This record gives sequence, C-alpha cells and structure tokens, in this order.
Amino acid sequence: MERKWILLLWFIAAMFLCLIAAGCSRQGDDTSVNTEKTSDRGGSYTKSTKVVDVINDPVFEEYGRLIFPVDQRIDDDLKLQDVDDILIWYNNVNPDKTVEIANYLKTQAASGEQIFYDIYTEEEKERDPEKEDTGLFFFRGERNAKTAVINAGGGFVYVAAMHDSFPQALELSKKGYNAFGMDLDWAKEPWRKDGFIERSAFGSKTAAVRRNKK
Repeated sequence: MERKWILLLWFIAAMFLCLIAAGCSRQGDDTSVNTEKTSDRGGSYTKSTKVVDVINDPVFEEYGRLIFPVDQRIDDDLKLQDVDDILIWYNNVNPDKTVEIANYLKTQAASGEQIFYDIYTEEEKERDPEKEDTGLFFFRGERNAKTAVINAGGGFVYVAAMHDSFPQALELSKKGYNAFGMDLDWAKEPWRKDGFIERSAFGSKTAAVRRNKK
C-alpha cells in the first residue's frame, strides 16, 4: 500500500513539472512574438513591415507619405516585400533594396540628419497645392563631393522613387557622392507648347539644391 502512495506522489510531481515546463515554453514563445512586433514598430524595418507603418513613422514627420507614390492607392496591409504591386510598369523590384532604403532613411532621420528638402517655397505651394507632393530626399556622401539629382519615372502617372531614383541615389552615396532622389511628377509641371519644360519649373529644383547646399 505504501508503495502505491509513493508511485502516486511521483506521478503527481511529474505532472506538475510538465505543466511548469509547458508554461515556460509558452511564455518564451509569447516573448518572441512580442519582440518581433516591437522590432517592426520601433526597430529596423523588415520585409514584413507594412508600408503604412513606414509612411506614418513619426521619425519622418509629415514627409513620410512621399517615400512611396502618393498617386497610387496603398492598402493598409501592403508589406514592403510587395511594393512592386503599386509600382506598375516596373519589373525586378528588389524587396531587400526597398527595406535597405527605408532603414537608411529612418537611421539618418533618427540621428538628426536632414533627409528631406522642399523644392518649392510655402508661398508657391499655397498658390498651387499640387506642389505639396514634391520634394528632394537626400542621400549623404562626403562633404564637398559632387552632387547628383536623380528624377524617377512613372509614366507621367505616379513617381516611382522607391525603385527608380532612391536605389541609384543610395549607391552613389556609398561611393562618396551626394545624391538627391527627386520626388516630382512631371505630368503636373507646366509645359511649353514646343514640348520643353518651362524654365521656371526646372529652375525651382536647382534653386532648392543650391539653397540647401552644405
């Protein structure tokens, strides 16, 4: 009889230890999930980060919306790995490069570096509200190095800067050059009857670079 009680106590103890182990494992899994969520919100972006979370990241203030095409509908659940869904007419959109660019911009902004510059003055934007959707994103190279301004395409429908100017600007900055990725829809710019861009329009862009030269 005494042996049966001993076996019963051993069984109860074993069950108790199993329940403790299962609880610790579950808590560990929850911690892992919470860490991943925290990383997506406050740490580096990943391919599973939602585009809207990048746009609305406080580090970008009010210009985060210009990182991606403002003239394209962006679903709330669109992830960085699927940005090619809104970059129509483009092939070979590299998700890894998209994530690298987003993290570069975030790191620069978080460290206090200015990465965005207005093209037009506040007075010009008040006269023409469409000029609100323009700007220059700066990819920093070496001080006093040569500077390039890269304008993205988009078929005169939207601005594909994330694929058509930001990657090039980032690579130039890695080589020591200063580069601006221009966020500008030429379809909204004034045109001359002979098909050439009005001088005042292009002059505004070059003036913006000169104003902010460091």
